[in-house]
Amino acid sequence: MKKANDTKKHKAAYESDYVTNRVLTVFGGGILLMVFAAYLKNGLSYASSFPTAYRVCRAGLWVGLALVLVGAVLDVYQIRKKTYNVKTLFNGTGLMMLGALLALCSYLMVGFDPETALRVLYVIIPVCAILYLVYSVYPREFFSLAAAMTLVALMLWLIAKSTGSNTMSGATVWFLAFGLLICVGLEGLFLLARKNRGKLKVGPVDLSMFSPNTRHELVVTVAACCAVLLLAAFFLAGSIGYYAMFAVVGALFVMAVYYTVKMM
Repeated sequence: MKKANDTKKHKAAYESDYVTNRVLTVFGGGILLMVFAAYLKNGLSYASSFPTAYRVCRAGLWVGLALVLVGAVLDVYQIRKKTYNVKTLFNGTGLMMLGALLALCSYLMVGFDPETALRVLYVIIPVCAILYLVYSVYPREFFSLAAAMTLVALMLWLIAKSTGSNTMSGATVWFLAFGLLICVGLEGLFLLARKNRGKLKVGPVDLSMFSPNTRHELVVTVAACCAVLLLAAFFLAGSIGYYAMFAVVGALFVMAVYYTVKMM
């Protein structure tokens, strides 16, 4: 009995260390990406270094897109061969995450003002790292809800930013549509996963999206409240979008406290 308990403790300690190393790797990669973004911003701000920084931007964009493509192909190959491992960071999904962030970083620097792009990236990159922390440590339904609410908060910010803008006003309705699609997708994802105890079946792989005991009322409430905030931000315009975004962020903070206490 004692030997069995020691084995369980050793296994639990090993899994905990493995998760910690994965999270630290993601945060370390996020720091490197922010350093890369700062380099691009400084390089694009001066005439003497602009040509080199611009070429690095273009290269980063294409390398990022190539990593996304390679990651997608690798995921499909591993799923078909039944060798896909959801617990490791070094797989096709990891390559796609790295490539998407690298491409986004390069695209924003080339397509927009470098100073504005840097401020946006200083928010997006840490948020992605925090979401991975939630995915690795917290109950799975919190990750699914947090990911959806984070995207909704981004859409609320874009709606508020584009309302009344001469260059972005035409995109406001698209931001609203994408935000509502996220709300509907969250509900649909739960209904699909509920049939398999919170897991979404992708070929031979079961992706855990919710806990088996996740209450439907919680998912419906989050989706409905987010949809109401999106509609209010769109139709009432003004600074409502910013207030709605802060409301979503505040709700996320409350949920994080609740799940943290629940895990103790």
